[in-house]
Amino acid sequence: SLNLDASVLTDLLLDRENLMPTAINRGIAVPHTRDFLLSKSQDIVTVVFPEKPIEYEALDGQPVHTLFFLFASEDKKHLHLLAKIAYLCSQQELLDLLVQKPTKQKLLEYVRQMETHLSSMQTV
Repeated sequence: SLNLDASVLTDLLLDRENLMPTAINRGIAVPHTRDFLLSKSQDIVTVVFPEKPIEYEALDGQPVHTLFFLFASEDKKHLHLLAKIAYLCSQQELLDLLVQKPTKQKLLEYVRQMETHLSSMQTV
């Protein structure tokens, strides 16, 4: 739990969306804010699957079926998490999984497998 006022979070997220929608195409959006309200040791990504896809002004015109809400404690982590989410969402295997609205456990298993695979590639 963020222990933050929901209306404050909503306002911050909507302010960010008004600057530029955060849809990254292929049915994915990453709503986030650059106002860091979290303690230094806390980064949170919450995945939400809307009941019906949302028109989100994505460049590819596709409605959004998966939202990754991102709250990071500092700018560097914020950019790193955005890049990681964008990379993962470029993988067809993950896109196929997201359409199925996986459980938290299944999604975490996939992310862990990808991280293990990527780290093994970097040590070669």
